[in-house]
Amino acid sequence: MILLTGLAFSVAALANNQIPTAVQQRFAQLYPEAEAPFWEMRSDGIVAIFQDEEGLKKAFFQEDGRWVETRIRMGRGQLPSGVNNFIRENYQEADISFCGKVYTESGAWYRIESELPDRIVLKTLTGEGVLIESRSIYLSLGVEPAPVLKAAPTELLPRKQIQMIKGK
Repeated sequence: MILLTGLAFSVAALANNQIPTAVQQRFAQLYPEAEAPFWEMRSDGIVAIFQDEEGLKKAFFQEDGRWVETRIRMGRGQLPSGVNNFIRENYQEADISFCGKVYTESGAWYRIESELPDRIVLKTLTGEGVLIESRSIYLSLGVEPAPVLKAAPTELLPRKQIQMIKGK
């Protein structure tokens, strides 16, 4: 299923001399201790992949040097108890492809990504496990994207979606 995620984004590895100066400067400002990041060009921007004391990170930039966000993958044991409670209550049957913390200029929160046959479902949560946003990235062409939901109603939680797909 991880292969499906790659279909959503076009990726190409970049050499350091191909990275815009504005991106390199902003990266150095944000992560002065990071050494030799691996760079990727994606359809949604330039990504620096690097290791620091928190773990493996991905920092996303626009070509003009604007920092978008940084993601860090976390194991279930590293997540706050509220986020783990949300996963336990709503994702018992889901194939979770990513869980971790996302940093942006407006703050930090947690993200859970799960894969269904036709889409990737992204949930954004507070550290207490309160759902902030839910959205889907559809993998098949010609399908309208689902609207972004703020504090999704109970009937739209992942377990119910999976039960409907499996015919339970």
